[in-house]
Amino acid sequence: MAYSKKAQPKRKRHVLTLLTLLLGGWLLMNVQSARAQPQDKLEEKTTLKASSLVSPDLLKSDLYTVDEEVMNDGLLNHYTVRSKFGVFTPDSTLALKQLLHEIQAIAAMKKIETKNTAAESVVQSGKNTVQAVGDLVTDPQKTLEGAAAGVSSLFNRATQVVGKRQTTEAEDPKLEQFIGKSKSKGEIATKYGVSVYSLNPVLQEELERLGWADYLGGIGLAAAQSAVPGAGGLLLTTSGTARLLNEVINNTPASELWVRNKNKLEAMKIDPDTVQLYLNNPSFSPALFTIMVDALENMKGVANRQLFIKVSLQANTYEMADTITKIATMMAGYHKNVEPLQSLAPFGRFLYGKTKKGVAVVIFPADHVLWSARVADAATWLREPAKVETRPAGMQLWILGDFSDKSKTELQKLGWELHPEAQGKLLPIKKEKS
Repeated sequence: MAYSKKAQPKRKRHVLTLLTLLLGGWLLMNVQSARAQPQDKLEEKTTLKASSLVSPDLLKSDLYTVDEEVMNDGLLNHYTVRSKFGVFTPDSTLALKQLLHEIQAIAAMKKIETKNTAAESVVQSGKNTVQAVGDLVTDPQKTLEGAAAGVSSLFNRATQVVGKRQTTEAEDPKLEQFIGKSKSKGEIATKYGVSVYSLNPVLQEELERLGWADYLGGIGLAAAQSAVPGAGGLLLTTSGTARLLNEVINNTPASELWVRNKNKLEAMKIDPDTVQLYLNNPSFSPALFTIMVDALENMKGVANRQLFIKVSLQANTYEMADTITKIATMMAGYHKNVEPLQSLAPFGRFLYGKTKKGVAVVIFPADHVLWSARVADAATWLREPAKVETRPAGMQLWILGDFSDKSKTELQKLGWELHPEAQGKLLPIKKEKS
């Protein structure tokens, strides 16, 4: 999503997604098939209608309006949301749903009065302020162009810090964590069903305001009751307990989450040095680390789980880290809810799952897949004898959205078994007992 990082308040970031990265990276693997495709048979970008992509009740409210025109870059849908709190440009359907939930939470938080408290002076002084709402406005066309231009550089290196835990950009400074203000902030985030590590600067501004007010005695948590329905698609979890996992993440100190995740990964026999590098990658938030570890725990018995950690070392943007985590969660959902996986195996610069029957399982959190040069190249990869030890017994492609008619036809010609709209099968929502 086009949120601006707190550590870089004056720089607008182009959304560079891992999905585009992966398919762009495969162009370097000497696969020639797509080059033989006539250019007039390829699809690169298209314009879709929001009304055909999301339910009508989500398109408009007294707080926001979703623009009807949606640009698809061949994999992801790019939306524009005009709200009372600024203009946002979520870069996927899942990110859109999360944003709309956060907008409702922001509105509810703003109803809580904190004037004439000691906290008000702290917030107004500018401490830990975030980027102005105006900086959220980005050019959707430039966003797509920036993603394409940055594909070749995304996996060039990983920001790695060896040694003790480093504070990530998504969390509060260590002093605020130490004095207990972060605890108040996390409890308030849980009340409103949002992530305390969200990079939405407007949401963070409200969490800061209420967090300081609660910490300094300006409000009580009883006043911060959520009037926001639903979980907003905030977290994908293999167990169907998104709310409970969000509570654990919000209400556990980041340092404690770090230790828990470290111990769990090492218990999986993952190399301690690799674990240290992963847990000190600043592109991941404590929330993403915890969700990833939860996913790996749910893939117990699957060989080569450590490949997800090794791939994660390459992430040098939050978007990349978020996408890797989503894929791990969806893969764990396949293992638990569809068919047990036997192992994970390298897939170019990424990985795929293998069932006991030898079927290759590729999973992407894509919205709408077009038959682009990148997709055409990637689709042939597992059929190349030189790329894999043995040719798979079958090939499955699972995505959150759907396929264009052209991509569906061409992928099936290559032998792919397609599974669109896969969230319900991979991550079924279980009703909680009241």
